[in-house]
Amino acid sequence: MKIRSKLIAYFLVISLIPLIIIGIFNYISAEQLLKKEILNKLENIATLGEKNTEDVIAENLEKIKLISTNLQLQIELDKYNNNIDRNKSQVSMNNIINVIKSTNKNFDDIFILDLTGTIVASTNNSAIGKNYANDKLFIQGKLQNDVSIFFKDKNNKIKLYVGNPIIYDGKLIGLVTAIYNLDNLLSIFQTYEGLGKTGEFILVQKNDNDDGVLFMNPLRFDSGIAFNLNISKEQINTPTIQSLLKNEKIFTDTLDYRGIPVLAVTRYLESIDWGLVTKIDKLEAFIPLENLKYVTIINGILVGILVIIVSLIIGKSISNPIQKLMAASKNISQGKFDNPISIIGGSEEIKELSNQLDNMRQNILDTNNHLNDLVDERTQKSENAIVELKDKEEALTESNKNLLLVNEKLSLQSKSQMEFVNITAHELRTPIMPIITLTELLYSKIKKENKTQKKSPSKENEKKQEILEVILRNCYRLYRITEDILDVTKMESQILKLNKQMSELNEIIRNVVNDFNEIINKKRYGSDQVRIVYEPSKDIILVNADKGRLNQLLSNLLDNALKFTKEGNIIIAAKKQKDDEVIVSIKDSGTGIDPEILPRLFTKFATKSEQGTGLGLYICKNITEAHGGRMWAEANPGGGSTFYFTLPIVKSDKIEESEK
Repeated sequence: MKIRSKLIAYFLVISLIPLIIIGIFNYISAEQLLKKEILNKLENIATLGEKNTEDVIAENLEKIKLISTNLQLQIELDKYNNNIDRNKSQVSMNNIINVIKSTNKNFDDIFILDLTGTIVASTNNSAIGKNYANDKLFIQGKLQNDVSIFFKDKNNKIKLYVGNPIIYDGKLIGLVTAIYNLDNLLSIFQTYEGLGKTGEFILVQKNDNDDGVLFMNPLRFDSGIAFNLNISKEQINTPTIQSLLKNEKIFTDTLDYRGIPVLAVTRYLESIDWGLVTKIDKLEAFIPLENLKYVTIINGILVGILVIIVSLIIGKSISNPIQKLMAASKNISQGKFDNPISIIGGSEEIKELSNQLDNMRQNILDTNNHLNDLVDERTQKSENAIVELKDKEEALTESNKNLLLVNEKLSLQSKSQMEFVNITAHELRTPIMPIITLTELLYSKIKKENKTQKKSPSKENEKKQEILEVILRNCYRLYRITEDILDVTKMESQILKLNKQMSELNEIIRNVVNDFNEIINKKRYGSDQVRIVYEPSKDIILVNADKGRLNQLLSNLLDNALKFTKEGNIIIAAKKQKDDEVIVSIKDSGTGIDPEILPRLFTKFATKSEQGTGLGLYICKNITEAHGGRMWAEANPGGGSTFYFTLPIVKSDKIEESEK
């Protein structure tokens, strides 16, 4: 290939590849930005719809509650229930609720029911006397605010029963319920601003059989779908089911009730147990992306054509002088130094290059001789350097041998040290147990004697009791230290064994907390102004763990918290973080973590306390990791610290397998 063709090809490659990469990068960046903007917009619309719905429902629940707390209404209903001038009481109640209805345009009718479920007053006189004792509106309404009963009236309009119990003088005397016109609520979901031509809201609730969800509002493409379409709960991955499962999330690849791909955002209205889905057709949402793709392709083609034209022009202007220089270089390579080199035309750089090439021709012989001298000199230097490198390599080999010997000695020393510590801990533990046992017996005897001499115990016995308490406290501490040392030895030797079994985490934590609260009551920690508060998870949390080691882990953390907390609460909580993990936190209001200790908090001997050895947290971290969990700590903004650790949760399918 000639140089002209090569130059043109190189220009094309060098120019087009960066342009293509930049174009693709810009398109991908714009695509991600646009997709994020679309999804954020959809989320904002869903959040606004959620807030508007909850505001409307809360407003009407407050209205029905105000009716139920009307003192005159309560008095008249109580008279009616006690057969005191019933006709007059009924007329008074009718007058009261008719006045209330005139100021609440969204209430079609208001009913007052006695404890038998019979309507005793109503804005609709034809309803008086009807009994609803076995109806859902009476059963649920007399217990609490209720907004769960929807229906269609004879004009096919969607209505809602709103109910509230009437409490007078501390007892239930009846129920007020109203038929709420949903026009103002449904109007929220018939405004499609920001949702284009295909977007819409879907409001859903659980059906009466609790085996699926029921569409509650007329939709943009099917106004008669309300109360006529059920989605089975088996279709668990659909946005409507997910919204009632309290999963507020974004769906980028799902089908709606028409079978059309859509983008959807779910919201759960917790106060009324409804689900809300906001959606828009993917085809409409991503129209700007399609336009962007076509614009990017057209721009790429135009730029490519322009690069080709410029490459042809530049290639030709560069290649002609270069071809002449190539011919002159060929003559020099063949030993033809008599022909002078002179280029007419071309750039100043090419002319300068030709002059330099001619000078090279004239000086080439001298240069060759000089190069030969340099080669000889460099060869000698290289040989000397090789000899020097060999000497250094031998010295390095000797140093490596010495390092290996030192490492072996250090390893033996570490092993001996570990064996010594292990033996020492065992030897210490052997006499500690009988000392503790005998001291406890002696302490119980002295304490019992002091109790029998409660009015005038001898000072000698009181002094003995104090001394024995000191001995016991220090014996317990020494015993814990030996146990910690043995545990550390097992962990570092990797011989720590776990006796795992299926256990309920809430029960384990509760038992440890009860034990510590009993110890606090006995002022074992010097103060009874500290309480341990346990906030258990509402769910049953099963873990496959060594109960003894979990008790040790929790006890170490609570013991740590109590040492540095003089008053207030120590809060321990267990919460499911994911489907396969639980996180346990222990929060205190004590002195907090020393910033100097924090980076090495979970290493051995990391402590500034005069009472501790610095092994407790190291053991806790190793126990946690042995169970497949993690541990970390944070300083609380207002003082104190919080320790966290996680444990894997046993999934339901694994429980079933183990039961089989």
